[in-house]
Amino acid sequence: MTLQYGDPDGHGVHGQLTTGADGGLICHECGAERQFLGRHVREHGMSADQYRERHGLGRATRLVSARLHATLSTKGLERVGSPAWARFEAARDPDAAREEARQALKEPLRPQSVQSWTKEALAAAQGRKKRFCEVPGCGRPHAANGLCRTHRERLKRTGDVQAHIPVRPRKGGPGSKKES
Repeated sequence: MTLQYGDPDGHGVHGQLTTGADGGLICHECGAERQFLGRHVREHGMSADQYRERHGLGRATRLVSARLHATLSTKGLERVGSPAWARFEAARDPDAAREEARQALKEPLRPQSVQSWTKEALAAAQGRKKRFCEVPGCGRPHAANGLCRTHRERLKRTGDVQAHIPVRPRKGGPGSKKES
């Protein structure tokens, strides 16, 4: 039986977070009232994402009580402009961090595995024959299921490849002839 929104779900309601008398959130699993369910649900052997999914909560649903959220927000805002924040801003170098990230992307992560994978892929591709559309008289390159893109789209759209209708040449794409 699949639970619907609003159905009873353990110690709560499916798809909703329940607030307790002290302002904490009620755990659907055990009924305990906690300020931060994200950490508490680990006691039940699941992650916060698994908890949300199991109890029909949205992926963006915060597992933090309103009171704790307000406290953390206030403390975060108080840090902005403080002497510690000024030191952070002075030590921070976005250009250097950006350059470091660019360099990390340029370097191969595992060169040996990439090289072996590339060799295998090249060997497999070289041994393969180029495939063409299986519709008689078409001759266009194969896209999927033995058909070119046009015949595949026709099959998806109408349920028939409509072989009796000629395939028009592409306009302006690769291989097209532009007249001046």
